[in-house]
Amino acid sequence: MTGYAKGQYRTVRDAATVPNCPLDAGLWTESAEERADAECSGMTARTPLPYHLAKGSFATADAAAQGISQSRLRAADLDAPFRGVRTVGLDLDELTDRCRAAEAFMDDREAFSHSTALGVWGAPLPSDLAGPEAALHIGTRGSTRRRRDGIIGHRLARSTPVAMTPDGIVTVAPATAWCQFASQQGDRSRREMLLAVVCVADFLITGRRVRGRREPRICTPSHLRSAVLAHGAGRGARILSDALTLMRSGVDSPKETELRLLLAEANIAEAVIGHIVPTRLGSLEPDLAYPERRVLIEYEGDQHREDRRQWRGDFERVRAFQQAGWTVIRVNSDDLSDEARRAALIAQIRALLA
Repeated sequence: MTGYAKGQYRTVRDAATVPNCPLDAGLWTESAEERADAECSGMTARTPLPYHLAKGSFATADAAAQGISQSRLRAADLDAPFRGVRTVGLDLDELTDRCRAAEAFMDDREAFSHSTALGVWGAPLPSDLAGPEAALHIGTRGSTRRRRDGIIGHRLARSTPVAMTPDGIVTVAPATAWCQFASQQGDRSRREMLLAVVCVADFLITGRRVRGRREPRICTPSHLRSAVLAHGAGRGARILSDALTLMRSGVDSPKETELRLLLAEANIAEAVIGHIVPTRLGSLEPDLAYPERRVLIEYEGDQHREDRRQWRGDFERVRAFQQAGWTVIRVNSDDLSDEARRAALIAQIRALLA
């Protein structure tokens, strides 16, 4: 397993604009400007790293064989996210790049698992599992598990299926990772964990909407059901069983999932996802709809008010729905988090559906 992504090396930048500073024509891990500044000021330039290490991670145990000195390993342009690992050009606040850093010590028996695997596939996760301080979960097929600071190791059955993300990160199969994730309840209540698991399921069986177009889904509902059967009575089995009945395709955000589950808890009839409404703006798809009552619900996150263009578009969209004869209920995060506002929202929807 390599510790760098092919085709992601930093290339030489044109430094011809720096007067009277001779520049080598080779490839450097530092920019041409940094090198030029060093030469002009009389400082000793850093020894360039080998070309294939210009961006990515490597094990310090391999440094000597690569012609990298111990003093070079201590240079300020290298990060040390794990014992025995150096990285260059990676954003260690980003999960994918932290996984690239960990690849420096991983072998072919290992794959990212649990919430880490779901995160690199783009799934929405609770903040404590998604932030830069979160430990990485690594599974090892066989009888041992990885032990290292910043890593939570797991033993995997030799038959555990694996997959590769579009970014080239090897993980357990997403459906398997989803089942593993259900065991990571921690301090969360059962309700909170069930919501988190359903949010991920909705994402996996729907696919992201990017610039108005839907990306292919990562899993089918049958993939998730099969993975739950294989998971058996393991930790999180009851949450997984409930999540299978609650997951729905076509949901665009975790907040929409939370809204769906709130209505289910209140015993309100299930809304239609993906209903098409003909309007003067063309065919529009509300978040949730009750076609028989011509009532629809639109969830609006903070980006809807912070982006002036989107705010104006939402305003026009709501008016188009209304002109087409629909009642529009607009929901924001406070309607989900505040108890009084939740009660008012549920009462409003009940009255409109009565």
